[in-house]
Amino acid sequence: MSDGLGLFLTIVLEVFVFVLLNVYSFKKSAGSIKRRLWAGVLFLLLTPVIFFGTLGFVLIFDEGGWGAGILAVVFTGLYILNGIIILLSSVHIYLTK
Repeated sequence: MSDGLGLFLTIVLEVFVFVLLNVYSFKKSAGSIKRRLWAGVLFLLLTPVIFFGTLGFVLIFDEGGWGAGILAVVFTGLYILNGIIILLSSVHIYLTK
């Protein structure tokens, strides 16, 4: 497998997992403040796993390490931002009730 194809498949896998976890967390915590809070906290706690997982997978295809680091930081930032958004949406649900 070429390096470009490996990087592309890793990015597609990351996006798929992100979308799957996001849809699952919003569907399971539709109206519950506690569930939405836990979903946001779990997203924030998953960020080190996502960082080191992405770094490990991309380092297989990127010998220099710069691309792996950049992708790991970008995807980790997305997970952190999504966790904060989920937490803020739970605060919004709490304030509107």
